Amino acid sequence: MNDGRAGAQTAHVADMMQLVDRLEELVTSAMRVPLSNRIMVEEEEFLAVIDQLRLSVPQEIKQARRVVQERQQIIASAQDEASKILATAKDRAEYLMNEQGLINEAKSRSEEILRQAKDGSKRSMSQVDGYALQVLSQLEETLQKNLQQIQQAKNMASHSEVSSR
Repeated sequence: MNDGRAGAQTAHVADMMQLVDRLEELVTSAMRVPLSNRIMVEEEEFLAVIDQLRLSVPQEIKQARRVVQERQQIIASAQDEASKILATAKDRAEYLMNEQGLINEAKSRSEEILRQAKDGSKRSMSQVDGYALQVLSQLEETLQKNLQQIQQAKNMASHSEVSSR
């Protein structure tokens, strides 16, 4: 949509530039009046180019007005959107400041804290269980070693009783 207008605008500017170039060509190729800085140009051709320029200028003005109107529409649309965003934010703030809003917010936060506490408790319990298992395993090893030592002591005592008889 904008590409078509931009292309038409570029072509229109090019047309105007061609007309200005044509005027310049008429002046540079005109016959000089001897012993002066004056020139003689073909009046009809010169006036025809000026008429074409006059016709082109109103088009430029129309295009400029259209651009200004589009710009104003874009600005108005952006202001409307900003107003909607502000209204939404204001409504949200009023909701949060409302007693029910505060209660709902507090409830939501407390549920989150409770969930985090339960997760932490589960992790802590699994760590406690792991530590207890480790301590009980070490205790079992120690008791087995002591039991072996007691068994060895009993065996030695029973051998010495058998030898002393």
